[in-house]
Amino acid sequence: MLASSGSFAAGNFRADKVYFGASEAVPEPVAVTVSPPLGLRDPKRPVRGRDALLGQVEAGLSAAGNQWVQVLCGLGGSGKTTVALELVSRRLARSERVWWVDARQETTLEAGLRSVARQAGASEDELRSGDTADVLWSCLARYERPWLLVVDNADDPALLDGPGRLSEGTGWIRPSAASRGSVLVTTRDSSRQTWGGACTLHPVHPLTGEDVTDAARILRDHAGDTAGPWDDARLLARRLGGLPLALRLAGAYLADANEVPAPYREPDTPVDFRSYQAALDRGLEYVDRDNVIAQTWAMSLQLLDQRGLPLARPLLRLIATFADAPLPYTLLLTPRTLADAGELAQLDGRGVWSLLTALAGLGLVDLQPATRSDALPTLRVHPLVRDASLDHGALGTAVEALHSAALAPETGIPEELDYWEHWALLQPHALDLFHRVVGSEPSDQTIAAATAANLAARHLYVKGLYGQACDEFEAVLAHRRVTLGDTHPHTLATWYELAGALRELGEAERAREEFEAILTHRRVILGDTHPHTLATRYELALVLRELGEVERARGELEAVLAHERDVLGDTHQSTLDTRYELAGTLTELGEVERAREELEAVLAHERDVLGDTHPSALTTRHGLAWVLRELGEVGRAREELEAIFAHRRAILGDTHPHTLTTRHSLALVRHELGEVGWAREELEAILAHRRAILGDTHPHTLATRISLAGLRQPRAVD
Repeated sequence: MLASSGSFAAGNFRADKVYFGASEAVPEPVAVTVSPPLGLRDPKRPVRGRDALLGQVEAGLSAAGNQWVQVLCGLGGSGKTTVALELVSRRLARSERVWWVDARQETTLEAGLRSVARQAGASEDELRSGDTADVLWSCLARYERPWLLVVDNADDPALLDGPGRLSEGTGWIRPSAASRGSVLVTTRDSSRQTWGGACTLHPVHPLTGEDVTDAARILRDHAGDTAGPWDDARLLARRLGGLPLALRLAGAYLADANEVPAPYREPDTPVDFRSYQAALDRGLEYVDRDNVIAQTWAMSLQLLDQRGLPLARPLLRLIATFADAPLPYTLLLTPRTLADAGELAQLDGRGVWSLLTALAGLGLVDLQPATRSDALPTLRVHPLVRDASLDHGALGTAVEALHSAALAPETGIPEELDYWEHWALLQPHALDLFHRVVGSEPSDQTIAAATAANLAARHLYVKGLYGQACDEFEAVLAHRRVTLGDTHPHTLATWYELAGALRELGEAERAREEFEAILTHRRVILGDTHPHTLATRYELALVLRELGEVERARGELEAVLAHERDVLGDTHQSTLDTRYELAGTLTELGEVERAREELEAVLAHERDVLGDTHPSALTTRHGLAWVLRELGEVGRAREELEAIFAHRRAILGDTHPHTLTTRHSLALVRHELGEVGWAREELEAILAHRRAILGDTHPHTLATRISLAGLRQPRAVD
């Protein structure tokens, strides 16, 4: 296993290097300028979306007695130099002295600093001494005018060490000891370990968020008003991830394209925001004509290669292969999930973490900490980094990693409340990868992807997203029928889950057909009393009840219950579920007292094992509250339904079908207690949600419409 490499700061010193200033190694003169590149700043195009950042950095540079170096750090192309130039322009307007040193190469960096030292008053003799860095800062400390030293593109901070250490304040760049001077650095490296305690880091993020108006304005600043409406500009700005470099290039591309007369353009040349986005969706190469954007990320990866982290490149390619959604890296990127990931398989846990933090340090990924003690940390990738890093050859590795994570004990199963967040994060990646590989020849890879996708669909079902779950189950089922056959246990499991989703969607007749077919297979393969056969009979009984065959449903549930008690025991959750549904059937048949006894017994077991607020216990409590209402205990029913409603909102959300069911029951109970106006408003809100989620013809939607119609009817007058 490959252990993580040491910290970058610890490897900065190069013992064999001889620095300029030593009498025996005076460098050849290098032509440089230390004047700010003001030609890069266009006064007609104002800096967008950076007012708060400019204020923060300006305050840091201007603070009385401030000795801290101000560092603008962020992803390549995020606009660090643009912000620095805006700050320089303000300083020049106040007649302050500004020096601008390019730190991309060692020779130009050192020659630039020599020039600054000379202009700050150092003599040639002093510059030939062996302590040139000390001379530079001594001269700056004595400089009489207010000054600003900008060190731009310091993406390899090792170059700033010079004869000492940047992080220790003894390198080429140091905190200013002079009250009249300040230092500003731009860099891709946002690691606090690199910069030490004497630097204030100012992250420069892309212009993202809910409102991308500033990013859209940059597009229009460069493209002009003829490239499309504001809404299209906002959509493209969001697709470009709000990255200023990409926004500027896109705008310039469209401006250039529109200057060419239509007959002279290539047929597919984008000429507006919408067509540019369409071209980008086909591939970055269609719009990145000079490879500028891709080269931006390549430079960052080259830095990591130089730092002894060559595996950062394949890891980023793997990360880019997953869906454009928060990635739970502690589940998906571990030594176990990477065990079959080629060169990445040699990484141990510290090695993986070292690569992730190195990628984050250069802004290539964004590590988001967990928001709660029981939550998972995630990472995001800028959409253009994803576009430039995407490698279809990594698809198989991503599938294997996801399959391993999906089946790991610490991931849990979608139905367990404690693991819902795990599956909320894994679900988009599982479904995305499945749909990308399902069209290829059936293989172990497609089978593994189908396994993860089936689990993700179960998560959708648990969350009450029955329509989406149904679509995904159908896709997985089609694949499993081809690869495994109709009667394979995995095929039957997906088929069963699809039928359950159909029942929840109100498609009772189709669900009945599916369950009857599944039951035939399971009886032949497993026998009448196997738990899977009994589960199918249980689901079929629920469908029969929904179709009006209540007596037949009762008989089937009683038969299933007898077998489950023998096979699974009285307190198994499947047995308790059957007792709960039998109680509901008894309620429909008018045997309310017996239903109450059953529900109270079931609830006692669930409270002992699961707790009072587990989703299963809440379902039983809801059924018992409705029975209390049937028995005339309306006030007690109201109290219980209000408590259940509060729990379901907190656990499931406002619009989960189960939450809406409790809300509907509560509205009817409060209507019976005389709160007619309140009940009407509630039912109208419930109807809107059910129409949006379940559709106009779903039985639950129709039930709400009927209840609401009953409230709207005028009362009879005696």
